[in-house]
Amino acid sequence: MNELKRKTALLLGWEFPPAMAGGLAVATYGIVNALKEFINIILIIPYKDDNTPEMPNVTIYGLNKLQEEFTEKVLIEIRESMTSFNEVGFISAYPFFSHTYMQPQTHEKVTHQEVTVPIDKVKLFQSEDIYGEGLWEKLQAYRDLVTALSSVLEFDIIHCHDWLTFEAGMCVKRISGKPLALHVHALETDRISEDVRNEIYQIEREAMLVADVIFPVSHYTKSKIVHNYKIPAYKIFPIHNAVDATIAKKWKHRIPQKIVTFVGRVTTQKGPEYFFETAEKVVAKYPDVKFVIAGSGDQLYELIDKTAYKKLGKHFIFAGFLKRDEIDALLSVTDVYFMPSVSEPFGLSALEAARAGVPCVISKQSGAAEVLSSALIADFWDTDLFADHIVNLLSHKELSTHIVEESKKDLAKISWDSSASQIAEQYTRILSL
Repeated sequence: MNELKRKTALLLGWEFPPAMAGGLAVATYGIVNALKEFINIILIIPYKDDNTPEMPNVTIYGLNKLQEEFTEKVLIEIRESMTSFNEVGFISAYPFFSHTYMQPQTHEKVTHQEVTVPIDKVKLFQSEDIYGEGLWEKLQAYRDLVTALSSVLEFDIIHCHDWLTFEAGMCVKRISGKPLALHVHALETDRISEDVRNEIYQIEREAMLVADVIFPVSHYTKSKIVHNYKIPAYKIFPIHNAVDATIAKKWKHRIPQKIVTFVGRVTTQKGPEYFFETAEKVVAKYPDVKFVIAGSGDQLYELIDKTAYKKLGKHFIFAGFLKRDEIDALLSVTDVYFMPSVSEPFGLSALEAARAGVPCVISKQSGAAEVLSSALIADFWDTDLFADHIVNLLSHKELSTHIVEESKKDLAKISWDSSASQIAEQYTRILSL
């Protein structure tokens, strides 16, 4: 792979430290940090500040800093490049939505007179909040700015992380002619249902059809891509996530009960309904327990209402969204980690829990189950088996210790370096090096 070291990959990301809303930021950082040993990297993200990590062989452009990082001559070139870009015509943005399906619409060709100078769109990325109500407008601006910026950069391959960057990747491929790799961290059919055919689904499917290679985060996700998106299996190469070896320090707490923790978005995809049913059954057998929910989402208040209605409030702590150091602190005092996801492309939080020395109970419908063979698993709907697993871990120290020791062996088999090596192999193949 020595020839690859003379090449450059243009990586398009959405979340990246310090702008971290979930596992996407952790995974993107892990891949970039390991992949830099194989190839030079240009990373474009929406937001960058003084806390954004600096790494050798990696040049990071934050769209919020575009006018600071480029000369006026280059910015003029970027403006001029937008003429040919917009004359091609691309999918237009839609108002941000939460749970309603989008109806197909006709996309009209964008004329030169309708073009907004892309530099004006930089103002959308001045906040660390890269999501929010204006998400669709930000996605359109990201696509336009990245496509224009790519015209003044030298690179050999495009690598997109998650659907948020897929339109930009398709535009850059169309104009540059460079090969396109897609890193699939999650699917719309996971987030909503297998029957969904909304705008996000269409973006994902179109991008996967034109991509030269696809990197899902698990074999589970590969099967979903083939089944739900009708993408040929031959160009799909699963790349498992990993975790850094850093061990968080142990914290002390004053909660007298055993702690069962969930970390993530409280949405239908994550199985809050099955979480609650399991919790009911655990409390009936092992009442000396607290369930900690660390995260927010559209199902949070319904879950809170259920705990109140069933008079289980004293057994629940709703911690809300936690920062990275707070999650590490919580996991360090957790007795069991519980992830009952209905459809989980990977489930990086389970690996983080295992790294913290916490035995995991997770659904079979997850990528994490492929690498954490030590975890106790069940189908997402099997709340009886979930409850038995949790009660056994809370009741039997020997079992818990055994699971933790086996988890260490599982984690030793995976690494970001190994994942990056597999990506580099595909780069080499595609670039015919």
